[in-house]
Amino acid sequence: MKIDLLKQSLYLEMESFYLITTEDDGEDLRTIRSLMGGLVRKARKVIPADDDVRVKIHKLLQLMYGDWGFECDPQHYFQTENLYLSYVLRSHRGMPVSLGCILLYLADKLALPLYPVMFPTQLILRADVDNEVAFIDPWDGKYLNQQDLQKLYEGTFGFGATMSQEDLAVAKPHELRERFAQLAKSCLIREEHNDAALKYIESRLLNYKYEDYPYKAFEPYERRDRGLVLAQMGAYHAAVEDLQYFVEKCPDDPTAFMLMAQLPEIKKELHNDLLH
Repeated sequence: MKIDLLKQSLYLEMESFYLITTEDDGEDLRTIRSLMGGLVRKARKVIPADDDVRVKIHKLLQLMYGDWGFECDPQHYFQTENLYLSYVLRSHRGMPVSLGCILLYLADKLALPLYPVMFPTQLILRADVDNEVAFIDPWDGKYLNQQDLQKLYEGTFGFGATMSQEDLAVAKPHELRERFAQLAKSCLIREEHNDAALKYIESRLLNYKYEDYPYKAFEPYERRDRGLVLAQMGAYHAAVEDLQYFVEKCPDDPTAFMLMAQLPEIKKELHNDLLH
């Protein structure tokens, strides 16, 4: 696995998300790249190349969360705008995945050993220096010790739940892309940005046509999400097809049981539409 690909994969996915889901024909892309380049140049001026690696990482975090004032806004945490780099770079507000994306991009350009970790609660970063590992929360740029990580883990899975080494391992590029996609779809669907959600899902479904695509097994979930969007849009016939496909392919999934209960109501809406 190429390290530069790993560090840039989240940034590239966020660029792709912007291009697919907006209608400005990529007009903001030049601005995004200009702002990112500006951050790289500022960081290089402040962080000497011959500094100790640990010192350079500390200075980068101080720049990002101190001097530049990037932060997560808990009041608007799951808003879709936090997934658009143009907004995050202008407002200096985002969520862990978007701020982590910027940190990883800068780490790549500065040759710093920062890597993404697909922790169950959110994206976190790890610094690997001289056979020692430190974990960083992109929410605020602070270091996380084992007790902090355990507390976050138990907050999701319950008291006494135990982390595994896999929970703290360096993520693979396609894992990052899939995790971002799930979050992005959730935000779009919840805010009823149906046209954008539909375009994003259908662009991803194209990938599953290739037999060697690593996450081909997730095709039913994309079909499920498309079905939910189509139902919100009133396209009940197509929605029923997608949702039934998911239930048949993933009958033991918890959401399949909920959909089984909802499908009769959706079919009723379809029937009413046909009558009118």
